Amino acid sequence: MTANKIGQLVLAGALFILLSAGPARAEGMKTVRVLENIYTIVHGDGIDSNTTFIVTGEGVVVIDTRVNPAEAAKVKEIIREHTDLPVIAVINTHYHGDHTFGNQVFRDSHTIIAHENVQKALRGSAGQDHLDRVKSFGITGLDEVTVTPPNVIYRDRMELFLGGYHLMLLHPKGGHTDGDTIVYLNELRLIIAGDLVSSKKIPYMGDAYLDEWINALQYIEDLDNEIIIPGHGDVGGKPIAIAMKHYLMNLRTLVKDQLHLGKNLKETQDAVRPVLKEKYKDWANLKRLDGNIERAFLEYSLKEKI
Repeated sequence: MTANKIGQLVLAGALFILLSAGPARAEGMKTVRVLENIYTIVHGDGIDSNTTFIVTGEGVVVIDTRVNPAEAAKVKEIIREHTDLPVIAVINTHYHGDHTFGNQVFRDSHTIIAHENVQKALRGSAGQDHLDRVKSFGITGLDEVTVTPPNVIYRDRMELFLGGYHLMLLHPKGGHTDGDTIVYLNELRLIIAGDLVSSKKIPYMGDAYLDEWINALQYIEDLDNEIIIPGHGDVGGKPIAIAMKHYLMNLRTLVKDQLHLGKNLKETQDAVRPVLKEKYKDWANLKRLDGNIERAFLEYSLKEKI
């Protein structure tokens, strides 16, 4: 059974890097200077998906475009505060609208890159269905969205050499979605992880497989890196990826223990929720715990029947 089919059953250590932040904006966005010429826009009033931009000698590379055209336009304004060079490429780390629904604002770059499964998820009726689902969450600014899929795709690995920067696009073969991309700058020991990593936030797991996600996080941990830019939350070091891995491992163990006791979904949620809620009480999005437990319950129920 595919991740999308299961998703339909689900209700919708390195040293820590000291970072210099730009001034907070009225909208709640904050621009963080990660390294020279590399910036991440974090936070915001709505869905706080991160956008990173790299100012290369040839132009700007943008990684993820936020949730709607208005927020993407603000990203463009922020880029213009740092450079007059054009945006020459956009990379989507996965297909979710909070990372892709700003793509249309960057169409003049002519190059939007992602894993081939992102294009499948956003092309034609599938993309419109995804937009309709995200609209049901009550997020503002989505009526102006024209779903804009990537026009350059890859399958396993892709490398870009742009203006003195070497970007490796790596597909971990499952995890948060089936089309995740890890952007790795080996020489700078920097990873842009997309939603494979959220910093101190319970993740959304509607398209996820736990085992594959844990493996992807182990892959990130094994790469030579010191800085990790998550899909949501503050920029950090390798410990934020380790913390995400441990959350998923705890979720897996607790749910499988209940399955072995013959518990049903509600019983499993009632047993697992308070344990995770206490352990991760300082994380945001605790309301997602029941959905995460349900996702794990479905995954391991199916695996035990195979």
